[in-house]
Amino acid sequence: MPFAIMQRELLTPSVEHLARAFRSLPNLTALDAQTAANDAFGILWRGLDVEGASAMQDALMKQGIEVEVVEESELPVLPPSKVIKQIEFLPGQLSMYDPMGRIFALPWSDLMLIAAGNVRLRDYKGKGHGPAEAAHNHESMRGDDALHLMLELVLAGGVARYSMIADEFVFNHLGAQLTKETARNFELVVRELSEYAPHAGLNRGAFLICQNEKEIFTYPNKAAFFEEISWFLWRIGGARS
Repeated sequence: MPFAIMQRELLTPSVEHLARAFRSLPNLTALDAQTAANDAFGILWRGLDVEGASAMQDALMKQGIEVEVVEESELPVLPPSKVIKQIEFLPGQLSMYDPMGRIFALPWSDLMLIAAGNVRLRDYKGKGHGPAEAAHNHESMRGDDALHLMLELVLAGGVARYSMIADEFVFNHLGAQLTKETARNFELVVRELSEYAPHAGLNRGAFLICQNEKEIFTYPNKAAFFEEISWFLWRIGGARS
């Protein structure tokens, strides 16, 4: 039964502290410490047996890195996503339109997590669709890496997830607020979502947007972005249990 090492707070641990901790553990090197620091988006390490997980937790805690050991089977599993292309803000709900024009109504009380960020994705050419559908379908064909503004809305209990990529999204609902800059429109959407659903959790990217940071937080890849979402769902679940 594999175990994972979970950060208690979403902070990037120093490579030096990780390296000191890893020296006391067999089969781990300074390179592993660098990798763990680069990939610190909530889940610090996976695939450990119970003895290895306990030893790593003790070593990390001695270096001031607060972590918990969790069975990987207990980690939240993200539900399949539904791609949305347009939205409309209403007092009681968020109306969302998929690529076929179908409408999904989301009561504000059902929105549990708003996750946003500038995510490095593989661009998919010649498939007749964009990176949102490619990410949804877990395609791995060759392409060029590029940054894309991504938004994920996760419902209470993790029962459903809605996804959008800004350069494939129609921002007409912004009306007079609409700008010529996709990034600014994206930020407006994230802030408006947080205002309509103040109870919803915010990932690091969404939180910084709501704090009016000049730059949108960048995730090195899709795995890091979704790992952080899983970490937030784990923390939300722990807070409510």
